[in-house]
Amino acid sequence: MSILISGISGVRGIIDDGFDAQVVETYTRAFAQLMDNGRIVIAQDSRPSGEMFKGVVEKTLSQMGCEIIDCGICPTPTAQLMVKDLNARGGIIVTASHNPIEWNALKFVGHEGLFLDSEEHKRLQGELSKVKHAGPLTADETGTVTQLDDRLERHIQNVLDLDLVNVEAIKNLRPKVVIDAINGAGSEALPAFLERLGCEVYKLNCDNDGNFVHTPEPLPENLMELRTEVSRRGADIGIATDPDADRLAVIDENGKPLVEEYTLVLAAYHALRHADENDKRPIITNLSSTKALDDLAERYGRSVLRTPVGEIHVARKMQEEESLIGGEGNGGVILAESHLGRDSLVASGIILSLMAETKQSIREIADDLPRYEMVKDKINVQGYQPAEILESLAEKYTSLVPNLEDGVKISWKDRWVHFRASNTEPIVRIFAEGATQTIAASLVKEFKTEIQNLM
Repeated sequence: MSILISGISGVRGIIDDGFDAQVVETYTRAFAQLMDNGRIVIAQDSRPSGEMFKGVVEKTLSQMGCEIIDCGICPTPTAQLMVKDLNARGGIIVTASHNPIEWNALKFVGHEGLFLDSEEHKRLQGELSKVKHAGPLTADETGTVTQLDDRLERHIQNVLDLDLVNVEAIKNLRPKVVIDAINGAGSEALPAFLERLGCEVYKLNCDNDGNFVHTPEPLPENLMELRTEVSRRGADIGIATDPDADRLAVIDENGKPLVEEYTLVLAAYHALRHADENDKRPIITNLSSTKALDDLAERYGRSVLRTPVGEIHVARKMQEEESLIGGEGNGGVILAESHLGRDSLVASGIILSLMAETKQSIREIADDLPRYEMVKDKINVQGYQPAEILESLAEKYTSLVPNLEDGVKISWKDRWVHFRASNTEPIVRIFAEGATQTIAASLVKEFKTEIQNLM
């Protein structure tokens, strides 16, 4: 059965088994119409199919008469930043992010450099319906194409100029950094950025050729080579990204991983340390991110505001609240001073600044932060309505005032559990967090049993 998944951030699928050139052309036409056939930034990650699909995007946009700015292979945040800085109408990024090599996707960016929100997505669906009822695209290619050769330098300089990135302190520290870019879109940008900071850089899988030598998602179990290399080199820190380089995972000086939730915690800690006492701007994150952020913010008399899961929800809330910093617990750090998108360059610059200013190792810093453990699981609910199951859970725990903004989240003082129905599979995802792995795992086990009893 062919797989094509259309969601608020774009459309993705398995190459030639749901996701193909015709799909790319159709969605590109619809997006061009949504953007009034104006200036469009295009980019790709390094997976081998990307060049062909980007070619389809470029040809289609040219037939629509668009002005095209081609960023080639670059991190997703680079493309988002270029949309904003070049006053483009929007952007199309050919990337399947952390999905395996046989997948590809289109991500759509609006004129502010943010992914499409729900209202923009509805409008795109309307344009998509028009395109599907129209005839084939036969117009000549009348659009213009400009290759943006300095897009990485523009991005790097943007991050170097941030108030939270202490270039001088990092240069004085001269940390040893091992970077695993999984041969993805960050293979050139991240090492170049680290070298500009004066780091001693050791590159792993930075060939930019799309050869994903391990499972692409930057989770501890997929980063064994990096962990070994950090120890072998006596490095101060190891960092890893996913194929489109918007997320960052951290390995300490002993080769031990910090779970991905703590990338944002570290960045938030640095931002809180720098904030003026009277600066009460909140931290923004999603409902499934760690409670360590709340405890940390409380130390500084600040608050954490939460949104439904998804980068665009966090980014829009950051705009609304003029937040201090934000992001998601998957290693995604967002700093509005740079741009409103997850960015591994921003994350690494902030974390290295934290190390340089505190003169502590990454492990020493992490050990001083609030600590929780998270367990993620799912349960198959084939043949049942996930919405009805979640409604029953919410009713049962009414006394705990569950959050219903995105599925059902039930919280206690020192732990929580979050249930979300999948949009593409008959499953309910379960995230739980507690002071220990045992507590979190026990929560998951308890509520899986409850869900089974509801079926």
